[in-house]
Amino acid sequence: MTVRARVAYFVAYFFRSLLWSLNLLLGLYTCLAYWLLYKLPVEHWTAGMVMITLPVAWLLNLVLVFFWLTTRPWRSWLSGLVLMIGIVLFGPRTFVWHQPVELSGKGTPLKVFSYNVESFGLDSPWERYHSSPRVRRIVNYVLRYDAPIKCLQEFYISTSIPDYNVVRRMRQAGYSYSVLLHPELANAPDGPIGAAIFSIYPIIHSGRETFNGFNGLVWANIKVGNDTIRVINVHLHSMGIRVGRVLNQEELTGVKHETRGVLSALRTGFIERREEVAKVQRHIRESEFPVIVTGDHNDTPYSVVYERMRQTLPNSFEDAGRGFGFTYNRLPGFIRIDHQFHDPKLRILNFETINYISYSDHYPIVGTYQLK
Repeated sequence: MTVRARVAYFVAYFFRSLLWSLNLLLGLYTCLAYWLLYKLPVEHWTAGMVMITLPVAWLLNLVLVFFWLTTRPWRSWLSGLVLMIGIVLFGPRTFVWHQPVELSGKGTPLKVFSYNVESFGLDSPWERYHSSPRVRRIVNYVLRYDAPIKCLQEFYISTSIPDYNVVRRMRQAGYSYSVLLHPELANAPDGPIGAAIFSIYPIIHSGRETFNGFNGLVWANIKVGNDTIRVINVHLHSMGIRVGRVLNQEELTGVKHETRGVLSALRTGFIERREEVAKVQRHIRESEFPVIVTGDHNDTPYSVVYERMRQTLPNSFEDAGRGFGFTYNRLPGFIRIDHQFHDPKLRILNFETINYISYSDHYPIVGTYQLK
């Protein structure tokens, strides 16, 4: 063996050994995320950081499986085993494929529509005081979608143009009952109302709780025939992920600044949402009726918020959804942060993420339930 060949051999050996060491660390990191998510032993924001990166850890493990299969096949067992454990533990919250279920017996079907409408675009002063095709399209879509209960987040109105007075138009469309997070702004020329519930069925009791500005929850006890259910519409603290801002930076200093901003926003978001979800759980416990929780939770299925809600109520996507169910219409895109959870007494017939409607930075979600 020549000197050159020996050097090449030792360099390749060194990097393979280094990669195997990193593979071991990645396996331990992934198992740590499993333990934190499955047991929730701690709910510190650092634990949230580990849990939310679980899909990235899966992707790296998958890459390593293919790499070792082409070089040292026996080493692929580690990442392969880690991925198999993840499929067993967390497969249903990642990918499912259910077919719609037919209504059975004499039950009543109930469709609950939920959509973060991104202010309808009315947070822009120009859009607010000028007729805009973009605004009219999303408003008309929300008005015309066939669902008796509609839950909206980042709900915004402007009375300066009749088409933008969405509260009045919803009532004209038959949604005579409503609960608004900021009802005092219902007739304002500039109305950031926040979360809202609209129903064609009578609302016999309701309430609201503001977290911060747009964020908060509204709930309504809705009488559907002889049944009564409680619908809770939530909008939790923003994730603060602004990947586009990081990628648009041309200098390294700008990338560092934006990255620090994203990490700081993630930390604040983990802390705020952990406190907010406790308030949501309190409203669930206080209800004497079956509960449906819907809205923009701003957290992925690998989070404290999701696991706490999942331990309280079954998740509608996991029980009746299809595919990955991604709901965020911006970078990084491949995340599901809008959820519905339902009382076990309510049979879930179908759950749909309407991912061909791209008017907002979120996709609408719709759950269909059977009332007994």
